[in-house]
Amino acid sequence: MTGSSATEHAERRAWCRLTPAERAALTAAGRLKVWHPGQILVLQGSPSASVFVILRGWVKISATNYRGDDAPLAARGPAEIVGEMGPVSGLPRTATMSAIDEVHTLVVTRERFLAVLRAQPRIAEEVLRTTAIRLQESDRLRLESGGPDFPQRLAAVLLELSLQHAADRSENQVDLHFNQGELASFARVSRSTLVRGLDELRRLGIVRTARRRITIVHPHALRELAAGHPPPVRDNDSE
Repeated sequence: MTGSSATEHAERRAWCRLTPAERAALTAAGRLKVWHPGQILVLQGSPSASVFVILRGWVKISATNYRGDDAPLAARGPAEIVGEMGPVSGLPRTATMSAIDEVHTLVVTRERFLAVLRAQPRIAEEVLRTTAIRLQESDRLRLESGGPDFPQRLAAVLLELSLQHAADRSENQVDLHFNQGELASFARVSRSTLVRGLDELRRLGIVRTARRRITIVHPHALRELAAGHPPPVRDNDSE
């Protein structure tokens, strides 16, 4: 994983890349709505009736496969445009989106969204760019989850998820809003294997765990471990 500036990472979020006039056009076409923790914004298989701009809070994207297994796909936060693919394709939703915490959104109906895209072609370009970025992130996450050494592989998966969550790539702590079962799905391992991996990362002083939250307390050490350079064991009590 190569380094990058905070500006480059901010540009991953489509809302930040739009001009004030483009944001105003989408805002005028939509309505504000607040969602409570756990509330479903869209359901897999339902009609793709709206697009959402997340103004505050986080949502979890998940999907159910043919065997009935529910798997997390991503988490999206402030300044992200989400649920845009279905309205463009006209196909039903391929995933469920639910609120992790209190989420404030701008909701734009499919008809109004498509009208804005026709009137403002650069918005369509930025939406397409966002889709391409997310596909690359998804490919990278699948690649990192296949490494042979699990602590290193888990570090790489957490690093990829942290880059989706963090507003920049600084050394600040990063909270990941996933439970252990969801992280196990991302890492493609059993929950017991994940627990052992998290125990190792805690022993190294890289992460802290709580209910539905993994806190990366030392991002630099996580990057070093993901690159195959285990850091020395930290004394967590001394922090």
